[in-house]
Amino acid sequence: MVNPGNAIVKVEGLWKSFGNLLVNEDININVNEGELVSILGPNGVGKTTLLRQIYGELRPDRGKVSIMGMDSGKAKRSGLMSVVPQEALPFNLLKVREHVEMLIRLRGIPKAKAGECAEDAIDVVGLRGYEGKLIDDLSGGMKRLVLVASAIACKPKLIILDEPTVGIDAQNRRNIWDAIRKARDDGSSIILTTHYIHEAEELSNRVYLMRRRILMEGSPSELRKKLPWVEVRSDDLGISIKVGWDEAVEVINDLVRRRVRFEVKEPSLEDVFIQVFDGDNNETE
Repeated sequence: MVNPGNAIVKVEGLWKSFGNLLVNEDININVNEGELVSILGPNGVGKTTLLRQIYGELRPDRGKVSIMGMDSGKAKRSGLMSVVPQEALPFNLLKVREHVEMLIRLRGIPKAKAGECAEDAIDVVGLRGYEGKLIDDLSGGMKRLVLVASAIACKPKLIILDEPTVGIDAQNRRNIWDAIRKARDDGSSIILTTHYIHEAEELSNRVYLMRRRILMEGSPSELRKKLPWVEVRSDDLGISIKVGWDEAVEVINDLVRRRVRFEVKEPSLEDVFIQVFDGDNNETE
């Protein structure tokens, strides 16, 4: 359950440049206890750079990152945070269970508890039966499952996932979604970046849209309401029109009178994304 009065992550006034290239501009975000927050934007708008500062791989030029009142380095050393970077690869010469348990131990979890947590995480992501397999023998999608299992095991307070489902099949993507939901329901706070907008819409409590700076923020439903139209479609008539609700009522009443089949589609988060970023120029991650 989300606890909005207890922010696990606070990012305040964060700026980051590489040479003369400004990548993150005055970013302010927060992630509450038990909340899944997605950070969305086109390629090259600074999402990964932002995450790398949150988990302590990069130092901000200005601003502050606080995780449960600690800086990123201390939070990582305390075992409160786990991360799956965008380009992360598992250790291919380890077996599945060995890999998950090793990364748990690196968070400072005692060996006895790490073993139990590894078993639970393997079950959650759907890898039961593969725990003794060499990672090198797994498909690309199953390797991503190993990384996710390693991240969610033992219920860390904060989980950071940078493109966790990129390039994998639909079934393994669904397994990862289920694992992410369970981690959130078990009390972990999660920061997610993804290019699958439907994924963010399915999983997120809140969404930040960013292009170097934060452009918009809200729950998926709040963001959808920013588009003042609905789409009315009729395959019988071969029409698809976007109209405001008042006009939609008139159109729908007319279609009902004519006994024509139709459907009404509200805006999606993807529609909001396209509206905000239409014509966007790529910059840098």
